[in-house]
Amino acid sequence: SEHVAKMLRRKAKREETEGVGAFVDRHGARTRPRQKRRAQVPTESDETGERLESLVFGKQPFQPATAATQSASSEESDGEASGDAEGSGDGRGRSSDGTPGLVTAKDPSEVLQRKPAWRDEDDQEISVDISAHRRLRKLRKTETETAISGTAYSQRLRTQFEKLSSQPEWAKAASKKKKKQKRRVVDSEDSSSESEEDGEGLLQRTGDLLARRGERLPQGSIDIQRMKDANDSKRAEAVLQSVEFHPTSSVLLTAGFHKTLDIFQVDGQANPLLQSVHVERFMIRCAHFTADGREVVMAGHRRSFFVYDMVAGKITRVKGIRGRDDNFYDRFAVSPDNKLLVFLGKDGYLPLVSNKTKQWVANLKMSGDVYDVAFTPDSRYLLSVGSDGRVYVWDLSARSCVHSFADEGCIRGTTLAVSPGGSYVACGSDSGVVNIYGSDCLRRDSPKPLKAIMNLTTGAHHSCFNSTSEILAISSRLKKDALKLVHLPSMTVFSNWPTPKTHLSHVSAIDMAPQSRYLTVGNDKGKALLFRSEGLALVSFPYHRPPVLDPCSGLIPILQTLSLRSLLWSHSHTTDPQS
Repeated sequence: SEHVAKMLRRKAKREETEGVGAFVDRHGARTRPRQKRRAQVPTESDETGERLESLVFGKQPFQPATAATQSASSEESDGEASGDAEGSGDGRGRSSDGTPGLVTAKDPSEVLQRKPAWRDEDDQEISVDISAHRRLRKLRKTETETAISGTAYSQRLRTQFEKLSSQPEWAKAASKKKKKQKRRVVDSEDSSSESEEDGEGLLQRTGDLLARRGERLPQGSIDIQRMKDANDSKRAEAVLQSVEFHPTSSVLLTAGFHKTLDIFQVDGQANPLLQSVHVERFMIRCAHFTADGREVVMAGHRRSFFVYDMVAGKITRVKGIRGRDDNFYDRFAVSPDNKLLVFLGKDGYLPLVSNKTKQWVANLKMSGDVYDVAFTPDSRYLLSVGSDGRVYVWDLSARSCVHSFADEGCIRGTTLAVSPGGSYVACGSDSGVVNIYGSDCLRRDSPKPLKAIMNLTTGAHHSCFNSTSEILAISSRLKKDALKLVHLPSMTVFSNWPTPKTHLSHVSAIDMAPQSRYLTVGNDKGKALLFRSEGLALVSFPYHRPPVLDPCSGLIPILQTLSLRSLLWSHSHTTDPQS
C-alpha cells in the first residue's frame, strides 16, 4: 500500500545517511558502532554552577580532572615520593579517599569548614519586642530587656528549641561523620584549625552549650515546663508518700501505701522503669536513698524497717532498734556523710542508728514531740522541730543540744529544711507560715527571720531547696494545688507558677534533683508529676543524656539487666509483721 511504500523510502534514506558505519547485529537489527566520548572541558558556566552548588549544599563538588590539572599534578609529583605527599593523594590521580577525579583542597581545614547556606542581612536591622507578648517573655535574659535584634531573636529561638528537644538522628550521624573526617586530617591540622573544628562540633547537637549559668536566677517569674510523668510507665495504686532523686544520677524513687518501691530513670521523655520492689504487708511511709546512692531505706507503721541493696538486688529486714520500745518508726533522715540514720521516735526521742551496721548508737531527747529533722551540709549538726515551736540544734559529735531558739510566731513546727550551702534555714508551721532564717540562727538566742512566707493557707508539710540555694519549694497536703516556689535572693514567691491550669491535686511529697533541672511532685492520685526548669540547676546537663553515676557507676547496667522486673519479698510464713 501507499503507507508501506512511504515507510520503506524513509528507511532507505536513513541507511544512505548512516553509510558504511552501520552493521547488522546477531539479531538482524542495524545499529551504529559505539564511538568514544570526547572529554568535555568544563566551561565558565559549569564552574559557576558548581560554585553555587558548593555554597548552597555546603560541600565540595566533584570536578573532572582536566588537562591543566593533570599537568599541574605531574609537576608536583616530580619532587615527591610515589605514595603520599603530605597526605594529599595516592600518586595515581586519586584523592585522599580513593575517589578518582575528586579534587580536594590542599588545606584540610577547608574541607571541614562549613558555611551557612543562606544568611539574611536584614536581620540585624529588624527589632523584635520580646516583652510585648507573653509567649516571648521566656526569651528574656533580664526583666528589663524589651527589644532585641532579629539576629539575636533567631539565636534565642534556636537555643530555646535545643533546650526542649532531644538530639535528632541526623545530628548524631553528622557528628560521627565529622569525627571521622577529623581523624583523617588531625596530623596535618594546627592548633587553630582544631579549635575551629571543636567549636563547630558544638553546633551539631541540641542541648546547652554552656556548663554553668553566668547570671543569677531572675525573680518574679520562672520558666518551667511540664514533662511526662516520672512514673508514667507504672502508676502507683495509692498516695505517693515519698519521691526522691538519686544523689548523683537522674534516677528517681517513688514509694507509698501500695507496699511497692519503684525506681525510674528520668530523662523527661520515656522515663523507663528500672526496678520494682514489693514488700508484703508493709505500707511504706518514708523512703530515702543513702548518701552513697547504693541503698534505699524504707520505713512504715512498724517497729522494723527494710534496706534494699540496689547493686546486689536484695532486701534486708532490720528488726527494730535495740533498747527502744516505740511502736513504730515511720519517719527518718539520712546524714550527708552517710554515717547516721536518725529516726523520729515518740516523746521527743531521736534514736541515732549507724548506717553501716544498722545498729543503735545513741538517743537524743527534746521537749515535746518531734515532727521533722534536718542535717547541716557538713553533718556536724542536726536540727529538730516539734510541738513546742522551738528549733533545737544538736552537736552530733558530742551527742548533746548546743543551742535552741523559738521560731517566731510558731506554735507547732511541722517542717524543717537546710539549704545545701548552709546559708538558709526554713521552718514551717501548722499555720502555713514558713520563716526563712540566715545561718546565724544556729548561734543567736532570738534570731529574726529574713522573710516570713505566708502564701500557704493551710499547714506547711514539705520544704526543700534546690542545688543552688536559689529556690525553696514549700507545699501543704491539706489543700489542692498548694505548692509555691520561693526566690531566695529576693525572698519573693514566683507569681507565674503554678497557674490555675496546673493541676497538682493534693501534694503529698516534693523533691528537686541535686544535679539536674527537674522538680517532681507526688500527689494523692499516685502520680509523680515531673517539671523542668533552667533555674533549678547550677550545672547544665543535657536532659536527653543523664549524668553517669559517681559512687556506684555500675548501678544502671545492673538494674537494666536484671531478669526479674519485680522482686517479690514475702515474710508472711516466717515472721510476724506486727513484731
